[in-house]
Amino acid sequence: MRNVPPESPVCGDETAALFASLRPELLRFACWLTRDRATAEDVVQEALLRAWRSRDALKDRNALRAWLVTIVRREHARLYERKRLDTVSLEEAMSASDGGPVAPEEDGEIAALRRAILELHDDYRIPLVMQVIGGFSTQEIARELALSTPAVLTRLFRARNRLRALCGQPAADGESPSPAEEVP
Repeated sequence: MRNVPPESPVCGDETAALFASLRPELLRFACWLTRDRATAEDVVQEALLRAWRSRDALKDRNALRAWLVTIVRREHARLYERKRLDTVSLEEAMSASDGGPVAPEEDGEIAALRRAILELHDDYRIPLVMQVIGGFSTQEIARELALSTPAVLTRLFRARNRLRALCGQPAADGESPSPAEEVP
């Protein structure tokens, strides 16, 4: 027995193949969001299950990628809505680590770039991450964020210039963004 009526615009083995083909990209995006591969795999699995259950709501196959990325982003947010971390006293944490570093050391340049990206305002960081990590085109980003394409291009340009400034490099085209650049 089929779960989806035959008149549904997106159903069957072809949809399963589309979902499977986008899984690596979704996992890469989730890894960037969670910074943990195991958690990212859980988020992607939950997102794909959620998407599969409501696949009949998708009317346009061209929007599948953006739809799935949105579901991954929302599933990541849901993870932290319901997650309650256990607390440990500082003394216990210090005795467990034997005075050494609590977390493994990262490569200096990667850690600096990650910190710089996290310092960006959401209006600049989200389009940049969608383009660089998610592989979205500017038109797809504009559609997903309900912006015009020129607005997305401006935000991407400003985000890159801001990153250059935060990393101590000169801005592109002679523009130098202010430390607290205003968001349009």
